[in-house]
Amino acid sequence: MSTRHVAILLGDKDVSRLSKYERGQRLPNLRNAFRLSAILRVPVEFLFPSLYDLLREQIRAEEERIAKPTQATLF
Repeated sequence: MSTRHVAILLGDKDVSRLSKYERGQRLPNLRNAFRLSAILRVPVEFLFPSLYDLLREQIRAEEERIAKPTQATLF
């Protein structure tokens, strides 16, 4: 599928916004992220693997921090 075809399916008249997504200069809003996912037939996290990995790592670190038992101060 051509870049132009994808842009049209996103509702754009040209490829400038899609090109910015591809170069990492701009992130799509949620609606366009889902549209890209549907157009390209891949899960959203596959479209933005670096961002997904960063967010997942941050969440896992916070989960670990929350799950650690804390010792109450006795004095």
